[in-house]
This record gives sequence, C-alpha cells and structure tokens, in this order.
Amino acid sequence: MSQNNVLKNWYLSSGILVGAIIIYAMLSFSYISSESALMLMIFNLLFISLVFPLRGKLVKKMMLLLVGNIVGLLWNNIFSLFAYAAVHYLGEVFDIGYVILNPLLNLVWIVSFWSMSLSFLADSRNRKGSAEN
Repeated sequence: MSQNNVLKNWYLSSGILVGAIIIYAMLSFSYISSESALMLMIFNLLFISLVFPLRGKLVKKMMLLLVGNIVGLLWNNIFSLFAYAAVHYLGEVFDIGYVILNPLLNLVWIVSFWSMSLSFLADSRNRKGSAEN
C-alpha cells in the first residue's frame, strides 16, 4: 500500500512541476530569448525525467530544479550578452558561430549541473561504504 502512495505522490509532484514549467515558460517567453526558453524547457524535462525517479527528498530535488533554472537563465543571459558584443566587434560573421556554439555550450551546463545534482542526491551511507572498500 505504501508503494502505491509513493507512486501517486511522485505522479502528482511531477504533474505539478510540469504544469509549473509550462506556465513559467509561457509567462517568461516574452522576457527572455527564444533559445533560452527552449533550453530551459529541455533542461526541465530532462531533469524531471532523469532525477525525480531517483531516491531522495522531493524538496531537495525541487530546490535543485530551481537552482538549475536560475543557473540556466544566468548562463544564457551572459552568453547572449557575449554574443551581442561579439557581433558588434566582429560583425555578422559571428552569427554562424553563435548558431553552432549556443547548443553546445548549453549542453555543457546542462550535463555539468545534472552530474553535480546526482552527486548531491547521493546517499551519504553509499559514500562511506565505497570509501571503506
């Protein structure tokens, strides 16, 4: 019976988070660039599907998701400012580099944040056991 309740709670929390992500994306789409919104939606869907089924407290996972969204917004904002400055100094040729570099650099922060969140969610009992062996 408790397994069924845990599954129901997981589906409920996942549904609430997916709904919040969709509402967040619709409301903030006009304030951020379309590339940033798309990368944040991809990050949120990957994070929810890969991290939420793992063991750990739901509050900790939700906080990691929030921190990931903040990091993603900052990362994309700084990169877009860099791109605008590069276009200003280098000319329109940099647009080709931006189209190529934007998804690759977004992949860097997504994979890095995901791996750090996995280590943050790891149980301390597992760390002690692996250190002794």
